[in-house]
Amino acid sequence: MKYMNFKRYKFSTAVKSINTAIYNFSKSFKFLDPRKYDLKKFFKYISFKKFNLDKIRKYLMLGTYKFNNFKFNNLKKINFLSSDFFVIHLPAFIIFFGFLYLAIPTFYNYDKSSVKKILCTNNNLECLIQGKIKYRFYPTPRLKIEDLVVKGVSGKKYTFARIKDVSVKLSFKNLLAKEKQKIKKIELNNFEANLDLNNLKKYKNIFIKKFNLVPITFDKGTIMLFEGNKYLASITNIDIKTKFKNSYIESELEGKFLNDKISININREDIGSDISTNLILKMSNFNFLTKVNFINSKNNKNGNFLIKKDKNKFSGIFDFKDNKLVIKKSNLRNSFLDGKIEGKITLLPYFNFNLDLALNSVNFTRLYNYFLVLDLENQKKLFKISNKINGKMNITADKIYSKNNLVKSFESRLKFYNGNIKIEQFLINLGKLGAADMLGRLSNDKKFSGIKFESNIFVDNKKKFSSKFGIYKKENIPSNFFVSGNFDLDNIKASFYEVSGEKKINATDLDYIESEFNDIILEEGFTHLFNFQKFKVFLKSIMDEKN
Repeated sequence: MKYMNFKRYKFSTAVKSINTAIYNFSKSFKFLDPRKYDLKKFFKYISFKKFNLDKIRKYLMLGTYKFNNFKFNNLKKINFLSSDFFVIHLPAFIIFFGFLYLAIPTFYNYDKSSVKKILCTNNNLECLIQGKIKYRFYPTPRLKIEDLVVKGVSGKKYTFARIKDVSVKLSFKNLLAKEKQKIKKIELNNFEANLDLNNLKKYKNIFIKKFNLVPITFDKGTIMLFEGNKYLASITNIDIKTKFKNSYIESELEGKFLNDKISININREDIGSDISTNLILKMSNFNFLTKVNFINSKNNKNGNFLIKKDKNKFSGIFDFKDNKLVIKKSNLRNSFLDGKIEGKITLLPYFNFNLDLALNSVNFTRLYNYFLVLDLENQKKLFKISNKINGKMNITADKIYSKNNLVKSFESRLKFYNGNIKIEQFLINLGKLGAADMLGRLSNDKKFSGIKFESNIFVDNKKKFSSKFGIYKKENIPSNFFVSGNFDLDNIKASFYEVSGEKKINATDLDYIESEFNDIILEEGFTHLFNFQKFKVFLKSIMDEKN
């Protein structure tokens, strides 16, 4: 008979026969029911006084009898472990029935709809099993599911993830009762997921139900990162492991991101009415580390963070409420600066911020040397601001370290919007020489990237000013200057709209000043933009009595 006929009919017939035998065997115990007999009458005929117990004891001494020259005392010499029953038959019996116990579920029919309920418990997800469901008992009992497709988040009908191979490991307990089978672990292998960064809030509920505390692992997968329909990057060779222990959840991701090994560890624990969450993110080659710990209570979320990249370190304490991150206290330190940041960052519905950056010191020489190490293209990229960055920032610096110690301190007020920066205020303290201020805007669009500016320079001590810049014709130095113009960041070229001291400089002299600035200061791109010696040469040339 064909295999399918045996599977469909013979197995059910065998089960019925076994059940009938068990029933008949149980009926035989009815004759042993003591309630059917009068035991009192029976014990009347039995009187232990009629018997001589000493004689009976002698007859019961089995060691005094010989049966074919064999004494019962010799039983102690028998080695039961050498018996064929214990060495061969008993192990074979256990192995056979163990194999039978594991193999019986092979004959069960697993419905796709019931299996989908196990894997897709969240209402935001719609699962589709395109392949087969098979039972395997080696190496452990499990269901093998081929080609699982997960569609949609929050009603969107698109493929969220595709998993080629799913293993649902089953417990040995209640293995024969299909409806009582328990899941020990779920393994998702060879998967590809699409993650839209604009919908991060919606994804957090996908695995909020813990599969009754069942561990889940993701192996050999890829996560594609999108911003709407725009592809950003991928995390490949992903392995994810999750652990559930009552009120504790831990998830660990390892993979490759931007040609670097990435590791993300998240654990969450219920502490009474509060929830404690810890996040650790590492990138090995990039030497990047992030640690975040926060407590989620009914009224508020608060915690602390650490962000570290090489010698750059940013740590602080924060509160989070109504999609607003409030940095209450922090420390920012690297090779170039040392200070603190406080303020608010709004995450939803639109990213925005209002921050105060108070710097104790800025090592301008190191910062500018780092800028010069970059090639020209990367130097230009530093001025490109993402149009997703919108907000306000106030920056102050109490101490500026530079070779010539020209700028003592500064304070500024900046506004970021749609990839542009509006300089609402920029005050520069020049010490005994005087001061300067600047207003302007850094604009970024497809056709142009540059800075339009207006600046006032105030000279408090003409003698010191002349000595600093090597200008000895002091009568040519006005008390204040006004300069307006534009700095083309794409072509690295300056244009001056107006320069005036005690009086406005004419167009011919203005062209000369512009030409000298571009030839002396910008002759090698950004290399000499903040070179003090080059600036002295330029300033002497335009203030020469002949010009």
